[in-house]
Amino acid sequence: MEQKNNSDQVLNTVRSIVYHLNDVNWVKMTQKMMALPINNVKLLDDITNIIFDRALKRQNYTHIYAQMCARLINDFKFNNLIATDTEITFQKVLLKKCHDVFYSNYQEELKKLKDTMKNDNMVPKKCLSGVLNNFLFDFQKRSICNCRFIGELFKNGAFPEKYILKCIGDLGKEKNELQMHCLCIILQSVGLILSKTSYDLNKKINKLVSSMENHGMSSTLKCLIKKLKIMNSKGWMDEGNCF
Repeated sequence: MEQKNNSDQVLNTVRSIVYHLNDVNWVKMTQKMMALPINNVKLLDDITNIIFDRALKRQNYTHIYAQMCARLINDFKFNNLIATDTEITFQKVLLKKCHDVFYSNYQEELKKLKDTMKNDNMVPKKCLSGVLNNFLFDFQKRSICNCRFIGELFKNGAFPEKYILKCIGDLGKEKNELQMHCLCIILQSVGLILSKTSYDLNKKINKLVSSMENHGMSSTLKCLIKKLKIMNSKGWMDEGNCF
């Protein structure tokens, strides 16, 4: 019972930290996070869940959460708090959550939702369309925010290059608009760094540009692709917001 109470206190502190994180206080809040007593895998997972979910919900502050996570990962003591009992680290737990959202399948998640609603009879038929539309919107938003978070983690040295290249490669194989949007978001974040390596960004950008001939493409995605083209041609200087 005492351990549960201690864990609850730690989780409440974490919620307070991540719910009020901003450009001004993030360094102080990160130091406060580092001082927390974390001594079991369950608690570490719960803490990572809170940070990750908040990072994806506050898309205008994604870079701040990524900076905080990078500090926590680079702090040996925090990242290896429970290393005496397991090889699990904060970084591994965080990257697993990014991976799970990145590779989540819309149709599979939709089927789970429909099965749940059918079994529980929890939603009136007349409201079903609205529920499914909201699910689609939330799924797309979460996928895009996760890619933005991944890109920011990479910029801060907290997401390995081999994983970011795999993400880019896998997104480049897809042709649906959500995947292309996610690819644009990642490239927008990591383009400057990758442009200084042997990785061929031009190939990815040119493929996206050629896809703009699709007359059904949204104006939002076209704008993102145009911005990427400009950033690439100018050495990945920030051209400001596209919208």
